Amino acid sequence: MKAVSHVLCTLAISALALSGCSEIRARKLAREGNQLYREGEYAAAIQKYDASESLYPELAVVALNKGIACRQQMVPGAKTPENERAVECALKSFDRLGKLNPADERAEPLFVQTLFDADRYPTLEARYKGQIAKNPKDLAALNALIQVYSRWERWDEALAEMVRRSELQSNDAEAQYAVGAFIWSRLFQRGGGADKSGFDPRVEPKQPEPIFNVGDVVGTQRVALADKGIGFLEKALQLRPHYREAMTYMNLLYRQKSFAFFAKPEEWQKCIDTAESWRKKALEEGHEAPHPAAP
Repeated sequence: MKAVSHVLCTLAISALALSGCSEIRARKLAREGNQLYREGEYAAAIQKYDASESLYPELAVVALNKGIACRQQMVPGAKTPENERAVECALKSFDRLGKLNPADERAEPLFVQTLFDADRYPTLEARYKGQIAKNPKDLAALNALIQVYSRWERWDEALAEMVRRSELQSNDAEAQYAVGAFIWSRLFQRGGGADKSGFDPRVEPKQPEPIFNVGDVVGTQRVALADKGIGFLEKALQLRPHYREAMTYMNLLYRQKSFAFFAKPEEWQKCIDTAESWRKKALEEGHEAPHPAAP
């Protein structure tokens, strides 16, 4: 019996020795990978990290460095097989980092940033909608979902989530203001440029009206959207009567609204007069108030 115990003990010691030796070799390979990374040889660095993980898969720092090296191989907007492999490599590495070292606060942001950089919007949408389903008041997840829809150019969904956020923060003037400013940006981008601002339908002889393109927000749709934004800015001003930024966007939104009335000079003039009154109120407020962060 003592002989058996001695053999088992010897085997255990040998296993530990081999494990320690593997870790030493793995760290050496990882350091070689780091040097290749510094030299800009990202593919070669990844090979070294792969070899390191094969020998000793418990090194969280190797997962981190491998993920960063994989990110260096990513090309924004590219959908090539090579780019997709780089994306998957980075995502798997950062996921592995989080499992090996749950306390490492870099794992989650790097994983999410990689999803954004790779335009993996469906994955991000599912991620944040799942979090919101568990906690409808999760503002961090809601803000992230707004960012997803904005970058995905899913404008209607982005606006709907911004409205939801404004309801959750009903006493927050900036949450109301953000909706109005967001709507203005949409109207500006969809048919509200400088050519419209410089047109005066009262001038005789009447000049040709500026042209709206396919996809522009026009007519009653423009009026309704502008009024929606104005409504949120009014809420912001009720909460913060001297909110200069909200006054500025009231001016801008009424001007955007006026572009729907080129064929109705009287209605156009009403919008312009209201816009001008808000412009003057904003100027009277003096120093500019802090601008909230972009959604």
